[in-house]
Amino acid sequence: MRFSAEILHTRLRKALLLSLWLGALVVACSDENADGSEANTIQLGIATAPGLKEASGRYVAPLADAMNRVDPEQDGWESEVFSENASEKLKKWAKTLTHPPKTSSDPKKNLFAAPVTFGLKPKDLGLVFENASFVVKRAHDFQTLGQGHPNELIESFMESLFDGLPKHVELKPFKVSFGKASVFTRVYFHANGVQSGARKQVNAEWKLEWNRNTQDPWLRSIEAISHEEILAIAKGEAPLYDDCTEAVLGQNASYRDQLLHGTDHWRTRLSRDMGLDVIAHHGMALGDLNGDDLEDIYLCQQGGLPNRLFLRNADGTLKDVTQDSQTGWLDYSTSALLVDFDNDGYRDLVVCLADQIVFMSNDGAARFTVRNQMSTAAQTFSMTAADYDLDGDLDLFVCGYNPSHDFEQASVMGEPVPYHDAENGGHNLLFRNEGNWRFSDLTNATGLNVQNNRFSFAATWMDFDRDGDPDLYVANDYGRNNFYRNNGGMFTEISAVWRVEDMSAGMSATWADVNRDGNLDLYVSNMFSAAGNRIAFHKQFKPGIDPSTLQGFRRHARGNTLYLGSHKAGPFQDASEDMGVFMGRWAWGSRFVDFDQDGWEDLVVANGFITTEDTGDL
Repeated sequence: MRFSAEILHTRLRKALLLSLWLGALVVACSDENADGSEANTIQLGIATAPGLKEASGRYVAPLADAMNRVDPEQDGWESEVFSENASEKLKKWAKTLTHPPKTSSDPKKNLFAAPVTFGLKPKDLGLVFENASFVVKRAHDFQTLGQGHPNELIESFMESLFDGLPKHVELKPFKVSFGKASVFTRVYFHANGVQSGARKQVNAEWKLEWNRNTQDPWLRSIEAISHEEILAIAKGEAPLYDDCTEAVLGQNASYRDQLLHGTDHWRTRLSRDMGLDVIAHHGMALGDLNGDDLEDIYLCQQGGLPNRLFLRNADGTLKDVTQDSQTGWLDYSTSALLVDFDNDGYRDLVVCLADQIVFMSNDGAARFTVRNQMSTAAQTFSMTAADYDLDGDLDLFVCGYNPSHDFEQASVMGEPVPYHDAENGGHNLLFRNEGNWRFSDLTNATGLNVQNNRFSFAATWMDFDRDGDPDLYVANDYGRNNFYRNNGGMFTEISAVWRVEDMSAGMSATWADVNRDGNLDLYVSNMFSAAGNRIAFHKQFKPGIDPSTLQGFRRHARGNTLYLGSHKAGPFQDASEDMGVFMGRWAWGSRFVDFDQDGWEDLVVANGFITTEDTGDL
């Protein structure tokens, strides 16, 4: 057993340090520098945070300056001040739609000034999809209902959508632009509830016009840009999918004592030296490990907690066999695979433990033995296996993220450089399977050392050019992705030529023929950022910057990407916006799956981030 130091995710490092520094912020005031000049400082209710002058409870001048520079009211970002205040009103407004005020004097009743021009009602809802489970309708033309108080108008609108109160309503601003007398915001509207005894979901995009009062904005008009309604008819009001976690895992003590507890619970009980990760990037692998044709599950846990192996029973429940399987590693674990490396017909286990890759053979009864251990060149968040050289056995590709586990000593923030197109990440590795549990590092020898420094998060193999050997696509967190074409065991980087660099926060990738034209298509999961979509489109953002670099920053915030393959040997086509699949929120893994078995590949995207009381963008 080896323990590794805690590795904080680069994107969160700054936010975590700032939250520590801010402590219990109360008001802003001023102080003097050593030369007598005035400097802005911040008054705190508790004078215990780092960087405070103990006597005054204020930040020292350099730290106060840093705090002011991340405060939009201090650094001149009127759009972000406006967005914050408008978002707060929209959040309260959405809450009134699911929890109406009990009295007319309730302050939530007067969130906006009346009258408001209201243009949300679809003129015609056209049918775009229908099967035994769903009916999908869309509209692009809308009629104005006149003027009135927004609460009353929207309540009338909601009554046309749902029977009774909706279950959930969200209004998320993602664009802000300033006119001479008004401010315009683009907002995503999401709501779900019940209509005619069936579950219903509404997705829309609205354009809101506000007055120019940044501190106290109020609405002038609401106009729909797009509107989509999805009615689920298969199970009435019941959900189409049932949460069976408790039924499947509930009989295991490890589920109750470990898996049900979140990171905050373990941060007060485990030393960070064990590898406790605030982001909890930990792997999971599926595969039949004992020959009963049922998929089993291997779960990686926080450093200091044992990884867990669960075998599936005939009744669908899972049994914890970690101790008997000898797979309960306590190290900081970030990835695992269940694949057959020795060609004996049984799936073996490879797991990334801190800075080590451990290979374990399976005896066919889900009992494992360590066969080899190899060092990695970087923090590793995922691995993928394929027979890249077509010699009959599986080889392993390891994605490198942070350069090494001592990166915190070299840089307090651990920042990627440059942020939108980083080239200071850890190295990926290709391990060729030489047989008898021996593996050779052939990263350089095969050409995979080209552009091998980009904070790689995930990779996927696919023979996109149909020449018989698997090609490799690598999703990188900060900047451009890599696409390596396999030419008989030698790789050529072709992402720019094939236009699939996808300069964004790459998290995962998946392949399918989504339009059934005979060509493989590629979907890449990224990070949609409402704040990024607001900030990067303002003239105030990096004035004088090169246009292509500016476009890179904007692309970084847009979201997910769907690339359609071509009949010709030419570049892929970005169809993300045309096909409406770019807004996947803070996306992680994604997969094409034919859920309704109609012959068309559907798409599921896992998204979300740390759960806290503050749900704002970090």
